[in-house]
Amino acid sequence: MFKFSRKKQRKFDRKILKKNDISLLILDERWNNLFTNTQKTPEIAGCEEKLRDLLKQQSRLIEESREISARKKACVDMIIQLTPEVFDKNDQEAKDKMQDCEKDIRQINDRLNEIEKELESIPDRIKDVNLELLEHTVNVVYFKMKSDSKRIKELEALIEETRAKLKEYFEERELLSQDNDQIYSYFHDLLGREELEKLDKEFFE
Repeated sequence: MFKFSRKKQRKFDRKILKKNDISLLILDERWNNLFTNTQKTPEIAGCEEKLRDLLKQQSRLIEESREISARKKACVDMIIQLTPEVFDKNDQEAKDKMQDCEKDIRQINDRLNEIEKELESIPDRIKDVNLELLEHTVNVVYFKMKSDSKRIKELEALIEETRAKLKEYFEERELLSQDNDQIYSYFHDLLGREELEKLDKEFFE
């Protein structure tokens, strides 16, 4: 597997890249295939981990938002249900329950505001880490391409050398075969088939 040695790192203009619709690399099959024969650097592995953590965080926040929104709805429904008991019958127990529901709703609203702010920030954080991962990827892959190009030229030279050698071998084989045919034909005419078969057995078998 190809290993990457540290070289000067290529940096991109993040403002320009942010305008482009760059896919989330860790979910891109073609990006993952880049590392079939190339070792990932610690920087690339670190960015991958950050992106996975951000995606998990985003998923957890969305799930939490759904759960506490359901709790808020249950509290609102309870308040509606308790309203006649509180205002018409002046029921103290109903008042206490309503106050508890109102307290829960305030806490839920505060948490929903926090979740909303966190969810708003995550896409930009994901994009930043994704662009950082792209930078590291380009530096690794293009360094490998440079190294591979050098090796390709070396292989092309070896192939040409081998091709020339093969040509020599073919020519030598053809020459030897012609010589053998001429010798065989001569002795066949000179000695006859039966005597030639005896020579074949003596020398070749």
